[in-house]
Amino acid sequence: MTIHNVAMKTAFTGLLSDIRPGPIQSWGLLDVVALFSTQERPDYTNFVSPLRYLKLVRVPTYGTIILENEEKHGTVIAPMHIGFFQTGAQNHATSRVLLLEAGKQLTTTDCFCIQASQGGLLKEAQQRFIVLPLGLRNAAWSQRGKDGYSRLWRDIDAYNRRYGIARGGHLERFLRPYFHRLMLFRHAFELLPQQVGAAYFVAGNLVGVEIAPNAAYWADVGPILNIYCYGAAALLGERHQLKPEHQVVDIEGLVDLDQLTQRLAEAREQEAMERLDLVEAVSALAWNGSEADKKPGLRVIDLEQGEWIGQMVKDGANMLYLSLFRDMVV
Repeated sequence: MTIHNVAMKTAFTGLLSDIRPGPIQSWGLLDVVALFSTQERPDYTNFVSPLRYLKLVRVPTYGTIILENEEKHGTVIAPMHIGFFQTGAQNHATSRVLLLEAGKQLTTTDCFCIQASQGGLLKEAQQRFIVLPLGLRNAAWSQRGKDGYSRLWRDIDAYNRRYGIARGGHLERFLRPYFHRLMLFRHAFELLPQQVGAAYFVAGNLVGVEIAPNAAYWADVGPILNIYCYGAAALLGERHQLKPEHQVVDIEGLVDLDQLTQRLAEAREQEAMERLDLVEAVSALAWNGSEADKKPGLRVIDLEQGEWIGQMVKDGANMLYLSLFRDMVV
């Protein structure tokens, strides 16, 4: 892994106006720009980590799950497309953001079953939660709010084929053979103090922006996004022979190692600034938003602009949570 520290702008404009960029970390095809709150953004410590407090109570029928927020003094924002591993049962993933008030249960009927037949093939001991791979999120987005537990199976089948894996609507047919490689993305990227999100690039292309309410939430959810969502996209890029996108260092007329070091630093800073310009351009788009759900004081907003889609949660005019993404072209 390499980390590039560059002179950063203080904040973005537009959608990410209360977010500022930090260092860029790179490993293989995946570049990750750390994101932080500006001083003006509230701490939002009353929003708690889903990994610690979100409990899957039971699955009464395929496609329907009952969730509980076990924290009595904080709200859980369940991320888009979070999946649950269950021993001896078919595993499920959500189709949209869910809001659970303190100590409350929520029943949702529009979940995806991500195993086409027998359950228990993905063990909770491996990982309690996943987030759907980037290559499945467009399909999951398009089918949010609909019933039908098997409606993602065709897309899982097509996704597995992109990896040259046997047919069928079983996500574990991808996860099991690639699990050891996916887990490398947990440790390849350093979690930075007070980090609340990240922008993700695969082979130089911006493919996702993820923001959490606070640093504690991000510390739990960020590694899962690294592993299953964007790490999976990087592996797919490798399979399709995409190449890392890096600035070429000009070595014409070099006289010594000090000059080489300077030129390398300049190339890395230029590359980092180009990454930030791409994030800024997406943030500044004219976003089309429509309200999808609400709780007291909170609203879930569907976002759509060209090939970019996702959801955010707002507290009044302030953005609490964001998951914004587009599929890779391979």
